[in-house]
Amino acid sequence: MKSLNRAATAAMVSAAGLAVGSGLLLGAVPAGAATVTSAGPAHGQARTAAASAQDTSWAQATAQTDLAEIAIGQLAQQRASHSATKMMAQVTISDHTKALASLKSVASQEGITLPSAPSATQQAQAAKLKTVASSQFDATYDSTQIQGHELSISATRTELASGSSTAVMNNASAYLPVAEKHLQMAESDYTALGGSVSSVPGVNAGTGGLAAIQPADNAPWLAAGAVGAVLLVGTGTFALRRRVSHPRVS
Repeated sequence: MKSLNRAATAAMVSAAGLAVGSGLLLGAVPAGAATVTSAGPAHGQARTAAASAQDTSWAQATAQTDLAEIAIGQLAQQRASHSATKMMAQVTISDHTKALASLKSVASQEGITLPSAPSATQQAQAAKLKTVASSQFDATYDSTQIQGHELSISATRTELASGSSTAVMNNASAYLPVAEKHLQMAESDYTALGGSVSSVPGVNAGTGGLAAIQPADNAPWLAAGAVGAVLLVGTGTFALRRRVSHPRVS
């Protein structure tokens, strides 16, 4: 009988581990799946910390960023003059739509209420993009993207260092490489248009710009995202065994 009980317990733990690993693709731990913190399970029961004020703040701000990116991305597809800018807008719309859906699932699980509209600042930026001269639209859109993603990346790193909820932190871990990809794309497009990334207000001067991204060059960014998802699954079990306290800064 003891042998049967041990076998059943092992099977349950294995199934839970597979569910958690799959959940990392969406940045969320499936409801009911076992999670393990650095302190380990108490009395044989898996546990996860409740969402803190930090988790709530990050989730709400990121939801607004997702909404803002979708809105100005749609505007860029209509007003942008360069094909690379339109391509970047298409990628950001797709990525932020998926990110928002994932975040909504996590927020529901953690009891976090998300905003239904971008922040006042983000709405003002969108209004500016609607009225700026056509000849200045692409550069203005790129500048907005650079500023926004710099802030979003910084906030996400803070969440990974100081968050409490495993589910929210997993979501932030999956979100970070996507935001970094978007920042690189915006920097590249801005540089290709003759702009200097270091001159964009509020931008880290050490960020720098990359080579110009042409429409055909977007595939590597999508491939990189796919590789990142595979790595997340491959390291999912390890990541759940201990809290992330010092995220790597690129």
